[in-house]
Amino acid sequence: MAEPQLIAVSLRGSGTHLLAEAVGALGYTPYGTMSGTQPDTGEPVGAGEVYPLLETAYGAERAGRLLREEHASLARAFETAVNALWRVWWRRLGQPVTHASPVDAELETRLLRVPDPDLARLLPGRGCWYVNGLDLERADAGFLRSWRLGGGPPVLFHHRDVRDRIVARIRFLSRPADLIGTQPEDLVYHDILGALPDMDARITLALTDPDFPGMREARRSRWLLHHPAVHVVTHEELAGPRLGGSAEARDRALDRLLRATGHPRSANRVPARDTGADGGAGTGAPCDAFVVGAWRAHFTPEHERLLRLHGADLLTRHGAEPH
Repeated sequence: MAEPQLIAVSLRGSGTHLLAEAVGALGYTPYGTMSGTQPDTGEPVGAGEVYPLLETAYGAERAGRLLREEHASLARAFETAVNALWRVWWRRLGQPVTHASPVDAELETRLLRVPDPDLARLLPGRGCWYVNGLDLERADAGFLRSWRLGGGPPVLFHHRDVRDRIVARIRFLSRPADLIGTQPEDLVYHDILGALPDMDARITLALTDPDFPGMREARRSRWLLHHPAVHVVTHEELAGPRLGGSAEARDRALDRLLRATGHPRSANRVPARDTGADGGAGTGAPCDAFVVGAWRAHFTPEHERLLRLHGADLLTRHGAEPH
């Protein structure tokens, strides 16, 4: 049976769009860091998913009244409950929320008291929750205990050679400010990188500054490489021949995704096409930022020395068959 919800931890600079394309083809709507990047491919909310959330959010009496009211009132109440549920779930994953976003405080407080296994089951439709990291110290302890005992959605861990991640992040942060997004640390480092004279200096900064965007969360997420219940897939595997990978490695990775999500093994469910000239797949990043081994055109022997000195713990045997 296909899993209704997934959690995808994809380190920044790892080419998350390739993972999202494959997972989206299985019918999962992207949420979190990939929200809005693809059409809503998830299955529509089932009739059996509406009442449980309404009852949990508003109580049995009001939920019953809502079901008897006009469709517009029911739809508004359900949407409000879903938004509050998503916000609570996002916090359980240890992710930051903005206080400026509209929220019904009473409703959110009520949903915060829902046990973790029940909370995950209340999430409507089929969704994949993309996060840049899963920090054991920031994620909700109850969520982690429940997930460890099999009470949470499957977790995918998507990563890439740290050198290629660094190059991709520098390329992203060096774009015009209006293309960077709204993350404060990205905007700050856009200014910092812009003040440096060349790529050499920017790589040196990324290797020696522990706060360079993506480095800290990569270290705090390394446990995912080793946990037997986590499904690991790399950018090198998903890249395919046109981005410097192989068709065979990609097919093996897609097969593991099918198993991880509870889908039958069928080549028709996951596209095995090559990413073409637009390797960024709409991310706005240059296509060569996602070529396997792109770092070789930029790293010097001095950069390699700095990596061994400051980031040896981030070097992994990328592309290896995970557990």
